[in-house]
Amino acid sequence: MTPLPPDLITRLATAAQAPEGVHSVEALADLWLADHREDGGDPDAMTWSDLCVFELDAHPEELFAFCLRAIRKAENPWQVGLVAAGPLEELIAARGAAIIDRLEEAARRSARVRFALTGIWQGETAPEIWARIEAARIGAMETGFDAGGPLPPA
Repeated sequence: MTPLPPDLITRLATAAQAPEGVHSVEALADLWLADHREDGGDPDAMTWSDLCVFELDAHPEELFAFCLRAIRKAENPWQVGLVAAGPLEELIAARGAAIIDRLEEAARRSARVRFALTGIWQGETAPEIWARIEAARIGAMETGFDAGGPLPPA
């Protein structure tokens, strides 16, 4: 288990009104996935778990662990796409140099991580980091998220 920092747990309970007992990245990821089983239709509607994930921005290691857990446990492409185009894309743009080695390794080991990488855009990601993302996802682009491909097994 990856524990959430105590100050973050306090903020989650106060700012995001998270239920009691959310003390690990794994618990947060599982609850976030439950809140996003299918397309809710309103892209501006935010759940408490969305607010919790926003709070993870200040904790890149925990955010990285959240993204990997959510990708691995996702039940459908929609969930993976939300992680890819949201927290993962933002993490790569903001902290790509700190996580790229581990992200590349995760992509080598997991077709599902490669699938997730097909759902991100460069945005503000540094060109040298983006080149590594493109290399890590190259074999998945034809059947990836944007191509409407099926979710690979975990």
